[in-house]
Amino acid sequence: MTDLILVPTPREMSLLPPRLRAGGNKGGWAFQLCGFGPIAAAARAAALISRYRPSRVLLLGIAGSFDVDRNPVGTACRFESVVCDGVGVGAGDDYRGSQSLGWDQFSGGDARPTVSDVIPLVSTFVADVPCHGTLLTCCAASANDRDAERRRQAYPDAVAEDMEGFGVAMACVLAGVPLQIVRGISNRVGDRDQDHWQFEQALHAASDLALKILPWRWIPTET
Repeated sequence: MTDLILVPTPREMSLLPPRLRAGGNKGGWAFQLCGFGPIAAAARAAALISRYRPSRVLLLGIAGSFDVDRNPVGTACRFESVVCDGVGVGAGDDYRGSQSLGWDQFSGGDARPTVSDVIPLVSTFVADVPCHGTLLTCCAASANDRDAERRRQAYPDAVAEDMEGFGVAMACVLAGVPLQIVRGISNRVGDRDQDHWQFEQALHAASDLALKILPWRWIPTET
């Protein structure tokens, strides 16, 4: 069995595998695109898990930080859990997630675990690699500071925002495969001016952090 490393976009893919290989990989990792956004990521991750039957999955890419003083642009984070924003009813201040409605996103099928709006991730202790908290996955990223503040208030434990984590986590939970997520911080949540983003520095930090956790056995080894 191999490790499956998923990367959302071709631009991220152009930088991450070469840097990881330069950092010491001599084989045994399958790099694949999972696509942009939670729907493509979930479907693609499920297909790739079926193809490769990996022992574990790592999702690697960029994200925005809710607090750049605590998690600055150009650094990287791994996460204890991932939460979904956007599946439920309403929008803006009227939004209510599926869990608050009393509905699970998945339950009762083939003895698979029940999944609501929050999925825990593997958080095996690795020296010098802390888990930073919760990753918030959105169908549409925060467009401005108003969006960012609303989500900050709704999800006070969220430290970063992405668009693929929950989709990949759903595929992994249903397949019984352990997942870790590492995101390089490319921008402040709500800042859509890419002239301010540090794309390459964020991916370098993400790959460096990934190289610290990949040699270790992940516990638990299955969800």
